[in-house]
This record gives sequence, C-alpha cells and structure tokens, in this order.
Amino acid sequence: MAHITIDVQGDLANKFNNLMLLFDNKEQLVEKFIDYHVKKFKREISRIQTDLDEYEKKYNMSSTDFYEQFEAGKLGDDMDFIIWSGIYGLQLERKQKLQELL
Repeated sequence: MAHITIDVQGDLANKFNNLMLLFDNKEQLVEKFIDYHVKKFKREISRIQTDLDEYEKKYNMSSTDFYEQFEAGKLGDDMDFIIWSGIYGLQLERKQKLQELL
C-alpha cells in the first residue's frame, strides 16, 4: 500500500480534515475524487467535440487531418485555423488527462 502526503495549511487543511472524517474508507474518498474528474473530463471532451464538429463541417475535413496539415504549414494562418488548432490541441490534452485517470 502506498502512502500519500498532502501539505495544506490553514482553512484548506481544516476543510480537508473535515472531508476525510466524512469517509470511513479513505480509498472511497480517492475513488470519488478520481470519478469526479473522469466525469468532468468527459463533459469537457464532449463540449469541445461540439466545437470541433462545426469546423469539420465548415471545412469538410476531420480535425485530425486538419491538424496534420496545419502543423505542416499547408493551410496558412487564417484566424479560423488558429482557433481550430487551439481547440483541437485542448481536446488532445483533455483526452490524455482522461487516459491517465483511467
């Protein structure tokens, strides 16, 4: 079994200690914490995908294909492309973080 040490002080420490008292099983607390973040990332991924779908429809291209071409410098620096690239990068980041929690 691994031991985790968290260094918090003041009011935050009091709140954390109170939270720990609510859970008899400390593993359950950690599982709930992870489950909360898994659900949060899934919601964010879904919202981001809605934005990506709009760009994919507008330019008749998958985000994956777009990103490869954009990164290779084949599409120029149109503002839509810069925004699409940023949204796609955020999507990749969220998916990576989700995978790390699963």
